[in-house]
Amino acid sequence: MPHRVTTHERHFGSDPVIGYAWSPDHHIFVFRTLDSNFAKSSAGKNISTNPITGIPGDVPSALNTVGIDGGSPIPIIFESSDISRSNAWWNAGGNRLLYRGEPQSNVQNPLVVSWWVSQNDQPAGIARKSLPSSYSIPSLSFNSSLAIGNTDLGVFTTTLAATNLQYVISGVLPGHPLPASLERVLWQPAHPHPAILYAVIAPSSQSQSSSSRDNTVQLILRGSDSHTSTLATCSCTQFAWSPDGNSILYSTGSTYTVLNIYNRTSFMFSGEVGSLPYWSPDSQFLLFDGLHTLVLAQVRHKSQQLLLSDDSVKAESAVTPPALPGVNALLQPAPNSPWAADSRHFLFLTRSRLTWRGRSLSSGKGLYTVAIDNQGKPQNTPTIVDNGNDSQAGWSYENPDTSFLFMDF
Repeated sequence: MPHRVTTHERHFGSDPVIGYAWSPDHHIFVFRTLDSNFAKSSAGKNISTNPITGIPGDVPSALNTVGIDGGSPIPIIFESSDISRSNAWWNAGGNRLLYRGEPQSNVQNPLVVSWWVSQNDQPAGIARKSLPSSYSIPSLSFNSSLAIGNTDLGVFTTTLAATNLQYVISGVLPGHPLPASLERVLWQPAHPHPAILYAVIAPSSQSQSSSSRDNTVQLILRGSDSHTSTLATCSCTQFAWSPDGNSILYSTGSTYTVLNIYNRTSFMFSGEVGSLPYWSPDSQFLLFDGLHTLVLAQVRHKSQQLLLSDDSVKAESAVTPPALPGVNALLQPAPNSPWAADSRHFLFLTRSRLTWRGRSLSSGKGLYTVAIDNQGKPQNTPTIVDNGNDSQAGWSYENPDTSFLFMDF
């Protein structure tokens, strides 16, 4: 079976490990350690984390890479008490890492944070480059050669070495900047000539003031030939690609819609509001990880099943969707996937969810793995891997273009 990683009071030297991310080939991972001086402060001892992912937001920290077989970690950027940093995200080629940094004293504003790309095997900030400012996390192309971002001057591309800056769309996009979870320009995965996906305010809302808009947006597909088309008009809260680049997923409250970009067919799944969806690597299944539930959806058969739940499950009609995060919120994608590379195994953390398909988990709280067949039917009962308060469990690489965004609380 492939390697799995989870955090359980991990430390690198004397510094706590607060996040990590698998490389695409699963041979290396990058990990974030809390700045030693910040860790001693009151703020450092009371860091808030996302209740689903267990990951904190941007804090003073260092970034390091290490192979799964051990050896000495390589500090790609040293810690600094004055600089807050995000987790790092891999490019598809597995040789570059993208991360965000901003002064600790800075009022959150995406256009004044710094976006950095570092080579994964070069220490101490050697071979790292600063990308242009962007409203959102830059997306990295499938061939790992370009980054794309969005600013008030338009949508731009640049090499990962921050050269050859070009504006593929000039001028601010309609309605931008959008709420932070919608302010994205995503490159299509798994295609040598990728399209890009982004949202704009729908024409019916453009004449309204920003305070009175109903957040109705259009999801726009721009092909490599510069042709644009509207894929959907929705009151969306998030959107992302499927791993094969043939479909998109977007959420509206408790409804999650999968839309094929080629035949324009779509279908909907229901889930817990605020769930984080995870695509299987073969794009056949979706896991919706929520605070109170874990739902498995089978895309081909358009079916879903409730796998895991707690005693706090409420009727979706009684759940009020949270307000969309403001444009200044510094969100981040899920850094890892619970899916194994074969798309027929996944892991889950129970947290307070201890009812599996209507029956109590006999081994109690902890980390489990599950095997499924080609139709998504679980095979036998989940296998306990570790009892206790594990967090941030991940089995494989998560492409940020396929991930929804989350924020710390």
